[in-house]
Amino acid sequence: MKINTRDFGCIEADEKDIITFVKPILGFEEYTKFIMLIDDEIGNGFSWLQSVEDPQLCFVMANPDLLGTAYAPSLPDDVLETMGGEITEKWLMAVIKEDIKDTSVNLKSPVVINTNNFTGAQIVSEDDLPIRFGLFSGKELD
Repeated sequence: MKINTRDFGCIEADEKDIITFVKPILGFEEYTKFIMLIDDEIGNGFSWLQSVEDPQLCFVMANPDLLGTAYAPSLPDDVLETMGGEITEKWLMAVIKEDIKDTSVNLKSPVVINTNNFTGAQIVSEDDLPIRFGLFSGKELD
C-alpha cells in the first residue's frame, strides 16, 4: 500500500507492518494506525512514527539505548494484557532541537510496541521520571 508521509514523501509499505495503537498517543487519540520508519543512513537510534491516517502527523522517536543506561519504566498492570502479553520494543518521544545536542526525550511516557502482533501504546509510567530529559546531556531539563 502507498502511504503519504511528512518527511519521506509517498512510500510503499506492507499492510502487515501497520501498528495499531490500543492505547493511543496522548493528545492524538483519534489516530490509531502508524508505521515505524527507520532511515538506514541514520541507523536505528532514531525512527519516525508516521500516522497512516494523516500524512502530517509524525513523531521523531529515540531508542532508549541511546541513554547509555538501562531504561525499564514500570508499566501499568493492564498494558501487557492489552498488548497481547509481550512488549518487544520501547521508544521515547523526542524533541529535536536545531543544535542536536539539545535534543530531549520523554522518559515518563514511552511508546511500547509488540512487533509480534503489531500493537502499540503510549503509557504513563508510575515511576518518578522526567518528561523532558536531555538525551545527550543526561539530565532533567526545565
